[in-house]
Amino acid sequence: MGSMMFSYWLGKIKGKDIRQTRDGNPGGSNLGRIFGWKWGMAGIALDFLKGYVPLVFIVESGILKDWRLAVVSVAPVLGHAFSPFLKFSGGKAVAVTFGIWSALTKWEVPVLLGTIFTIFSLSRAIGKKGKTTPAEDAARVVVGMLAVLVYVLLRGIPYLLPVWIMNMAILIYRHLADMKALLVNHASKRNGR
Repeated sequence: MGSMMFSYWLGKIKGKDIRQTRDGNPGGSNLGRIFGWKWGMAGIALDFLKGYVPLVFIVESGILKDWRLAVVSVAPVLGHAFSPFLKFSGGKAVAVTFGIWSALTKWEVPVLLGTIFTIFSLSRAIGKKGKTTPAEDAARVVVGMLAVLVYVLLRGIPYLLPVWIMNMAILIYRHLADMKALLVNHASKRNGR
């Protein structure tokens, strides 16, 4: 389910390859940049649901526990990030990450992530008045996931730590180029002083 690239396919239905926009991500944000917020929200919702729906059934039924639940939990994120439908070059997996953590923590982690993402967006709006760059989006994801690590450690539920480790590894890999750009930009600003 995770490998199904709904935003990309919606863009194709509308006649465009959304990977040709901004950072080349075949996700809902690029879909929205091209076709408007309604299409973008549809893509984001579908990406969220492909992580949430299958996993909520597994969690609620209790059929998997411990490390097996951890592996199954990360499968939608892995499928989205390395979709065979796009020759194993998928999306950045942020919306599907929200989906799996919603199922695993009954919305606690998405509230935490959403709060951090909102703070980042508001500080950007107040500070520079404009849209975020892919590098700033990557920083927001990393900071948000570090806050999730604190949550995971405080909760002490054993299978959540392996989920976090695998999820974070995938997110870092998918955002690596953007994080490098952020570091280079930061270094050049420091050297320019």
